[in-house]
Amino acid sequence: MQIRKGTAADIPAIVELLKSSLGEGLIQKSEALWNWKHLENPHGASPVLVAEAHGQVVGVRAFLRWQWVYKGQVLQAIRAVDTATHPSYQGKGIFKKLTLQGLEDAKSVGIHLVYNTPNESSKPGYLKMGWVEMNRMALKLKVNPFAYKQLNPPMPPAQDWNKLASILAQLSNPVNNANDYVHTVLSPAYIKWRYQDNPLFDYYFLSDYRSYVLFYRYKQHKFGQEMRVVDLFTVKSAFDKSAKKALAISFKQVSGACFLTSASGRHFELAGSVYPGMGLLPVLDKGPIVTLRNISLQEDKFNVLSKQESWGYALGDMELF
Repeated sequence: MQIRKGTAADIPAIVELLKSSLGEGLIQKSEALWNWKHLENPHGASPVLVAEAHGQVVGVRAFLRWQWVYKGQVLQAIRAVDTATHPSYQGKGIFKKLTLQGLEDAKSVGIHLVYNTPNESSKPGYLKMGWVEMNRMALKLKVNPFAYKQLNPPMPPAQDWNKLASILAQLSNPVNNANDYVHTVLSPAYIKWRYQDNPLFDYYFLSDYRSYVLFYRYKQHKFGQEMRVVDLFTVKSAFDKSAKKALAISFKQVSGACFLTSASGRHFELAGSVYPGMGLLPVLDKGPIVTLRNISLQEDKFNVLSKQESWGYALGDMELF
C-alpha cells in the first residue's frame, strides 16, 4: 500500500470512495462539490492524501485550508475534514497513517495549526494523536414558542447579490477590539465562495446594501424551523442607529417565523451591540466539540489559542460543510 498526495486525476475515485464508505447522508457527494470545497477555496487548495493499493484508491484524507488572523498575524490553518477508508481495508490503520502524514506535510509548508469538530466517538483518536480539546462551541439561542411546528420557512427579502458585491470590500468583523481575537481573514472572494456559490445550502442575507450584511440559512427540525445566523459584518463608518434599527426590523420579520434562532455565542458576546434582538437566554456551551493541534507555533502562543476566550468565531467560520 502506498500513501501519496492526491491529484486531480484521483477526484472521481475519491468521490466514489466517499460514497461507498460513508453513503450519501445529508450531504450529497459529487465532483462539483469536491472542486468547490477543495480547489476553489480562496484560502487555498486543500492538501489531500490518498492510500493506494493495487492501483485502487482505498483511503483519503483531506484538510480544508483556512486563514485566521490574531493580533495582526495571519494564521495558516487546516481543518481535518473529509476522510474515508474502503470497507475492505478498514481496521488497518489507514486513517491514522494518512492523518499523521498530513500533519508532517503541513509543517513543511508553513501551516501553523490544525483544528476540527469531532464527535464523541472520533474525539479519543484525535486526542491520542496530539489534539487538545478547546471546549464545546458556545451558542446563543432564541426560542419563539409561537412558531412551534411551523415547518414552512419564511420568505427571505429580495436577494440582490450583484448589489451586495458593491460593499463587500468595505465590510469588517464587528467584534470589539477584533485584533485581540482569532477571526477569519475576510475578503470579497471569501464571502462569495462561502455564501453565494455554496452548493450545499441556500444562504440568504439581510442588508441595506450600505452598512451591514447578516448571512443566515434555514434548517428544518421536527419542532419547526431554525434560523441559523452564520455571519454578521458591518461597514463601521456607516453602521449608525438608523442602520441598526433597519437590521432589527428585517431580522424580526424572519426570526419571528422560526421556532429557533441560533448564533455563535462567542461572536454574540463580543459584538452584542451590533446584533439584533436575540432574546434573554444565556450563552450556552452546547455546540460541537472543538479540538486543536499545534503544527509550528511557539508553545506559549498555541497555549493561548487553545483557550476559547481567545476566539471570536461566527457560526459560518466553524460550520461543517
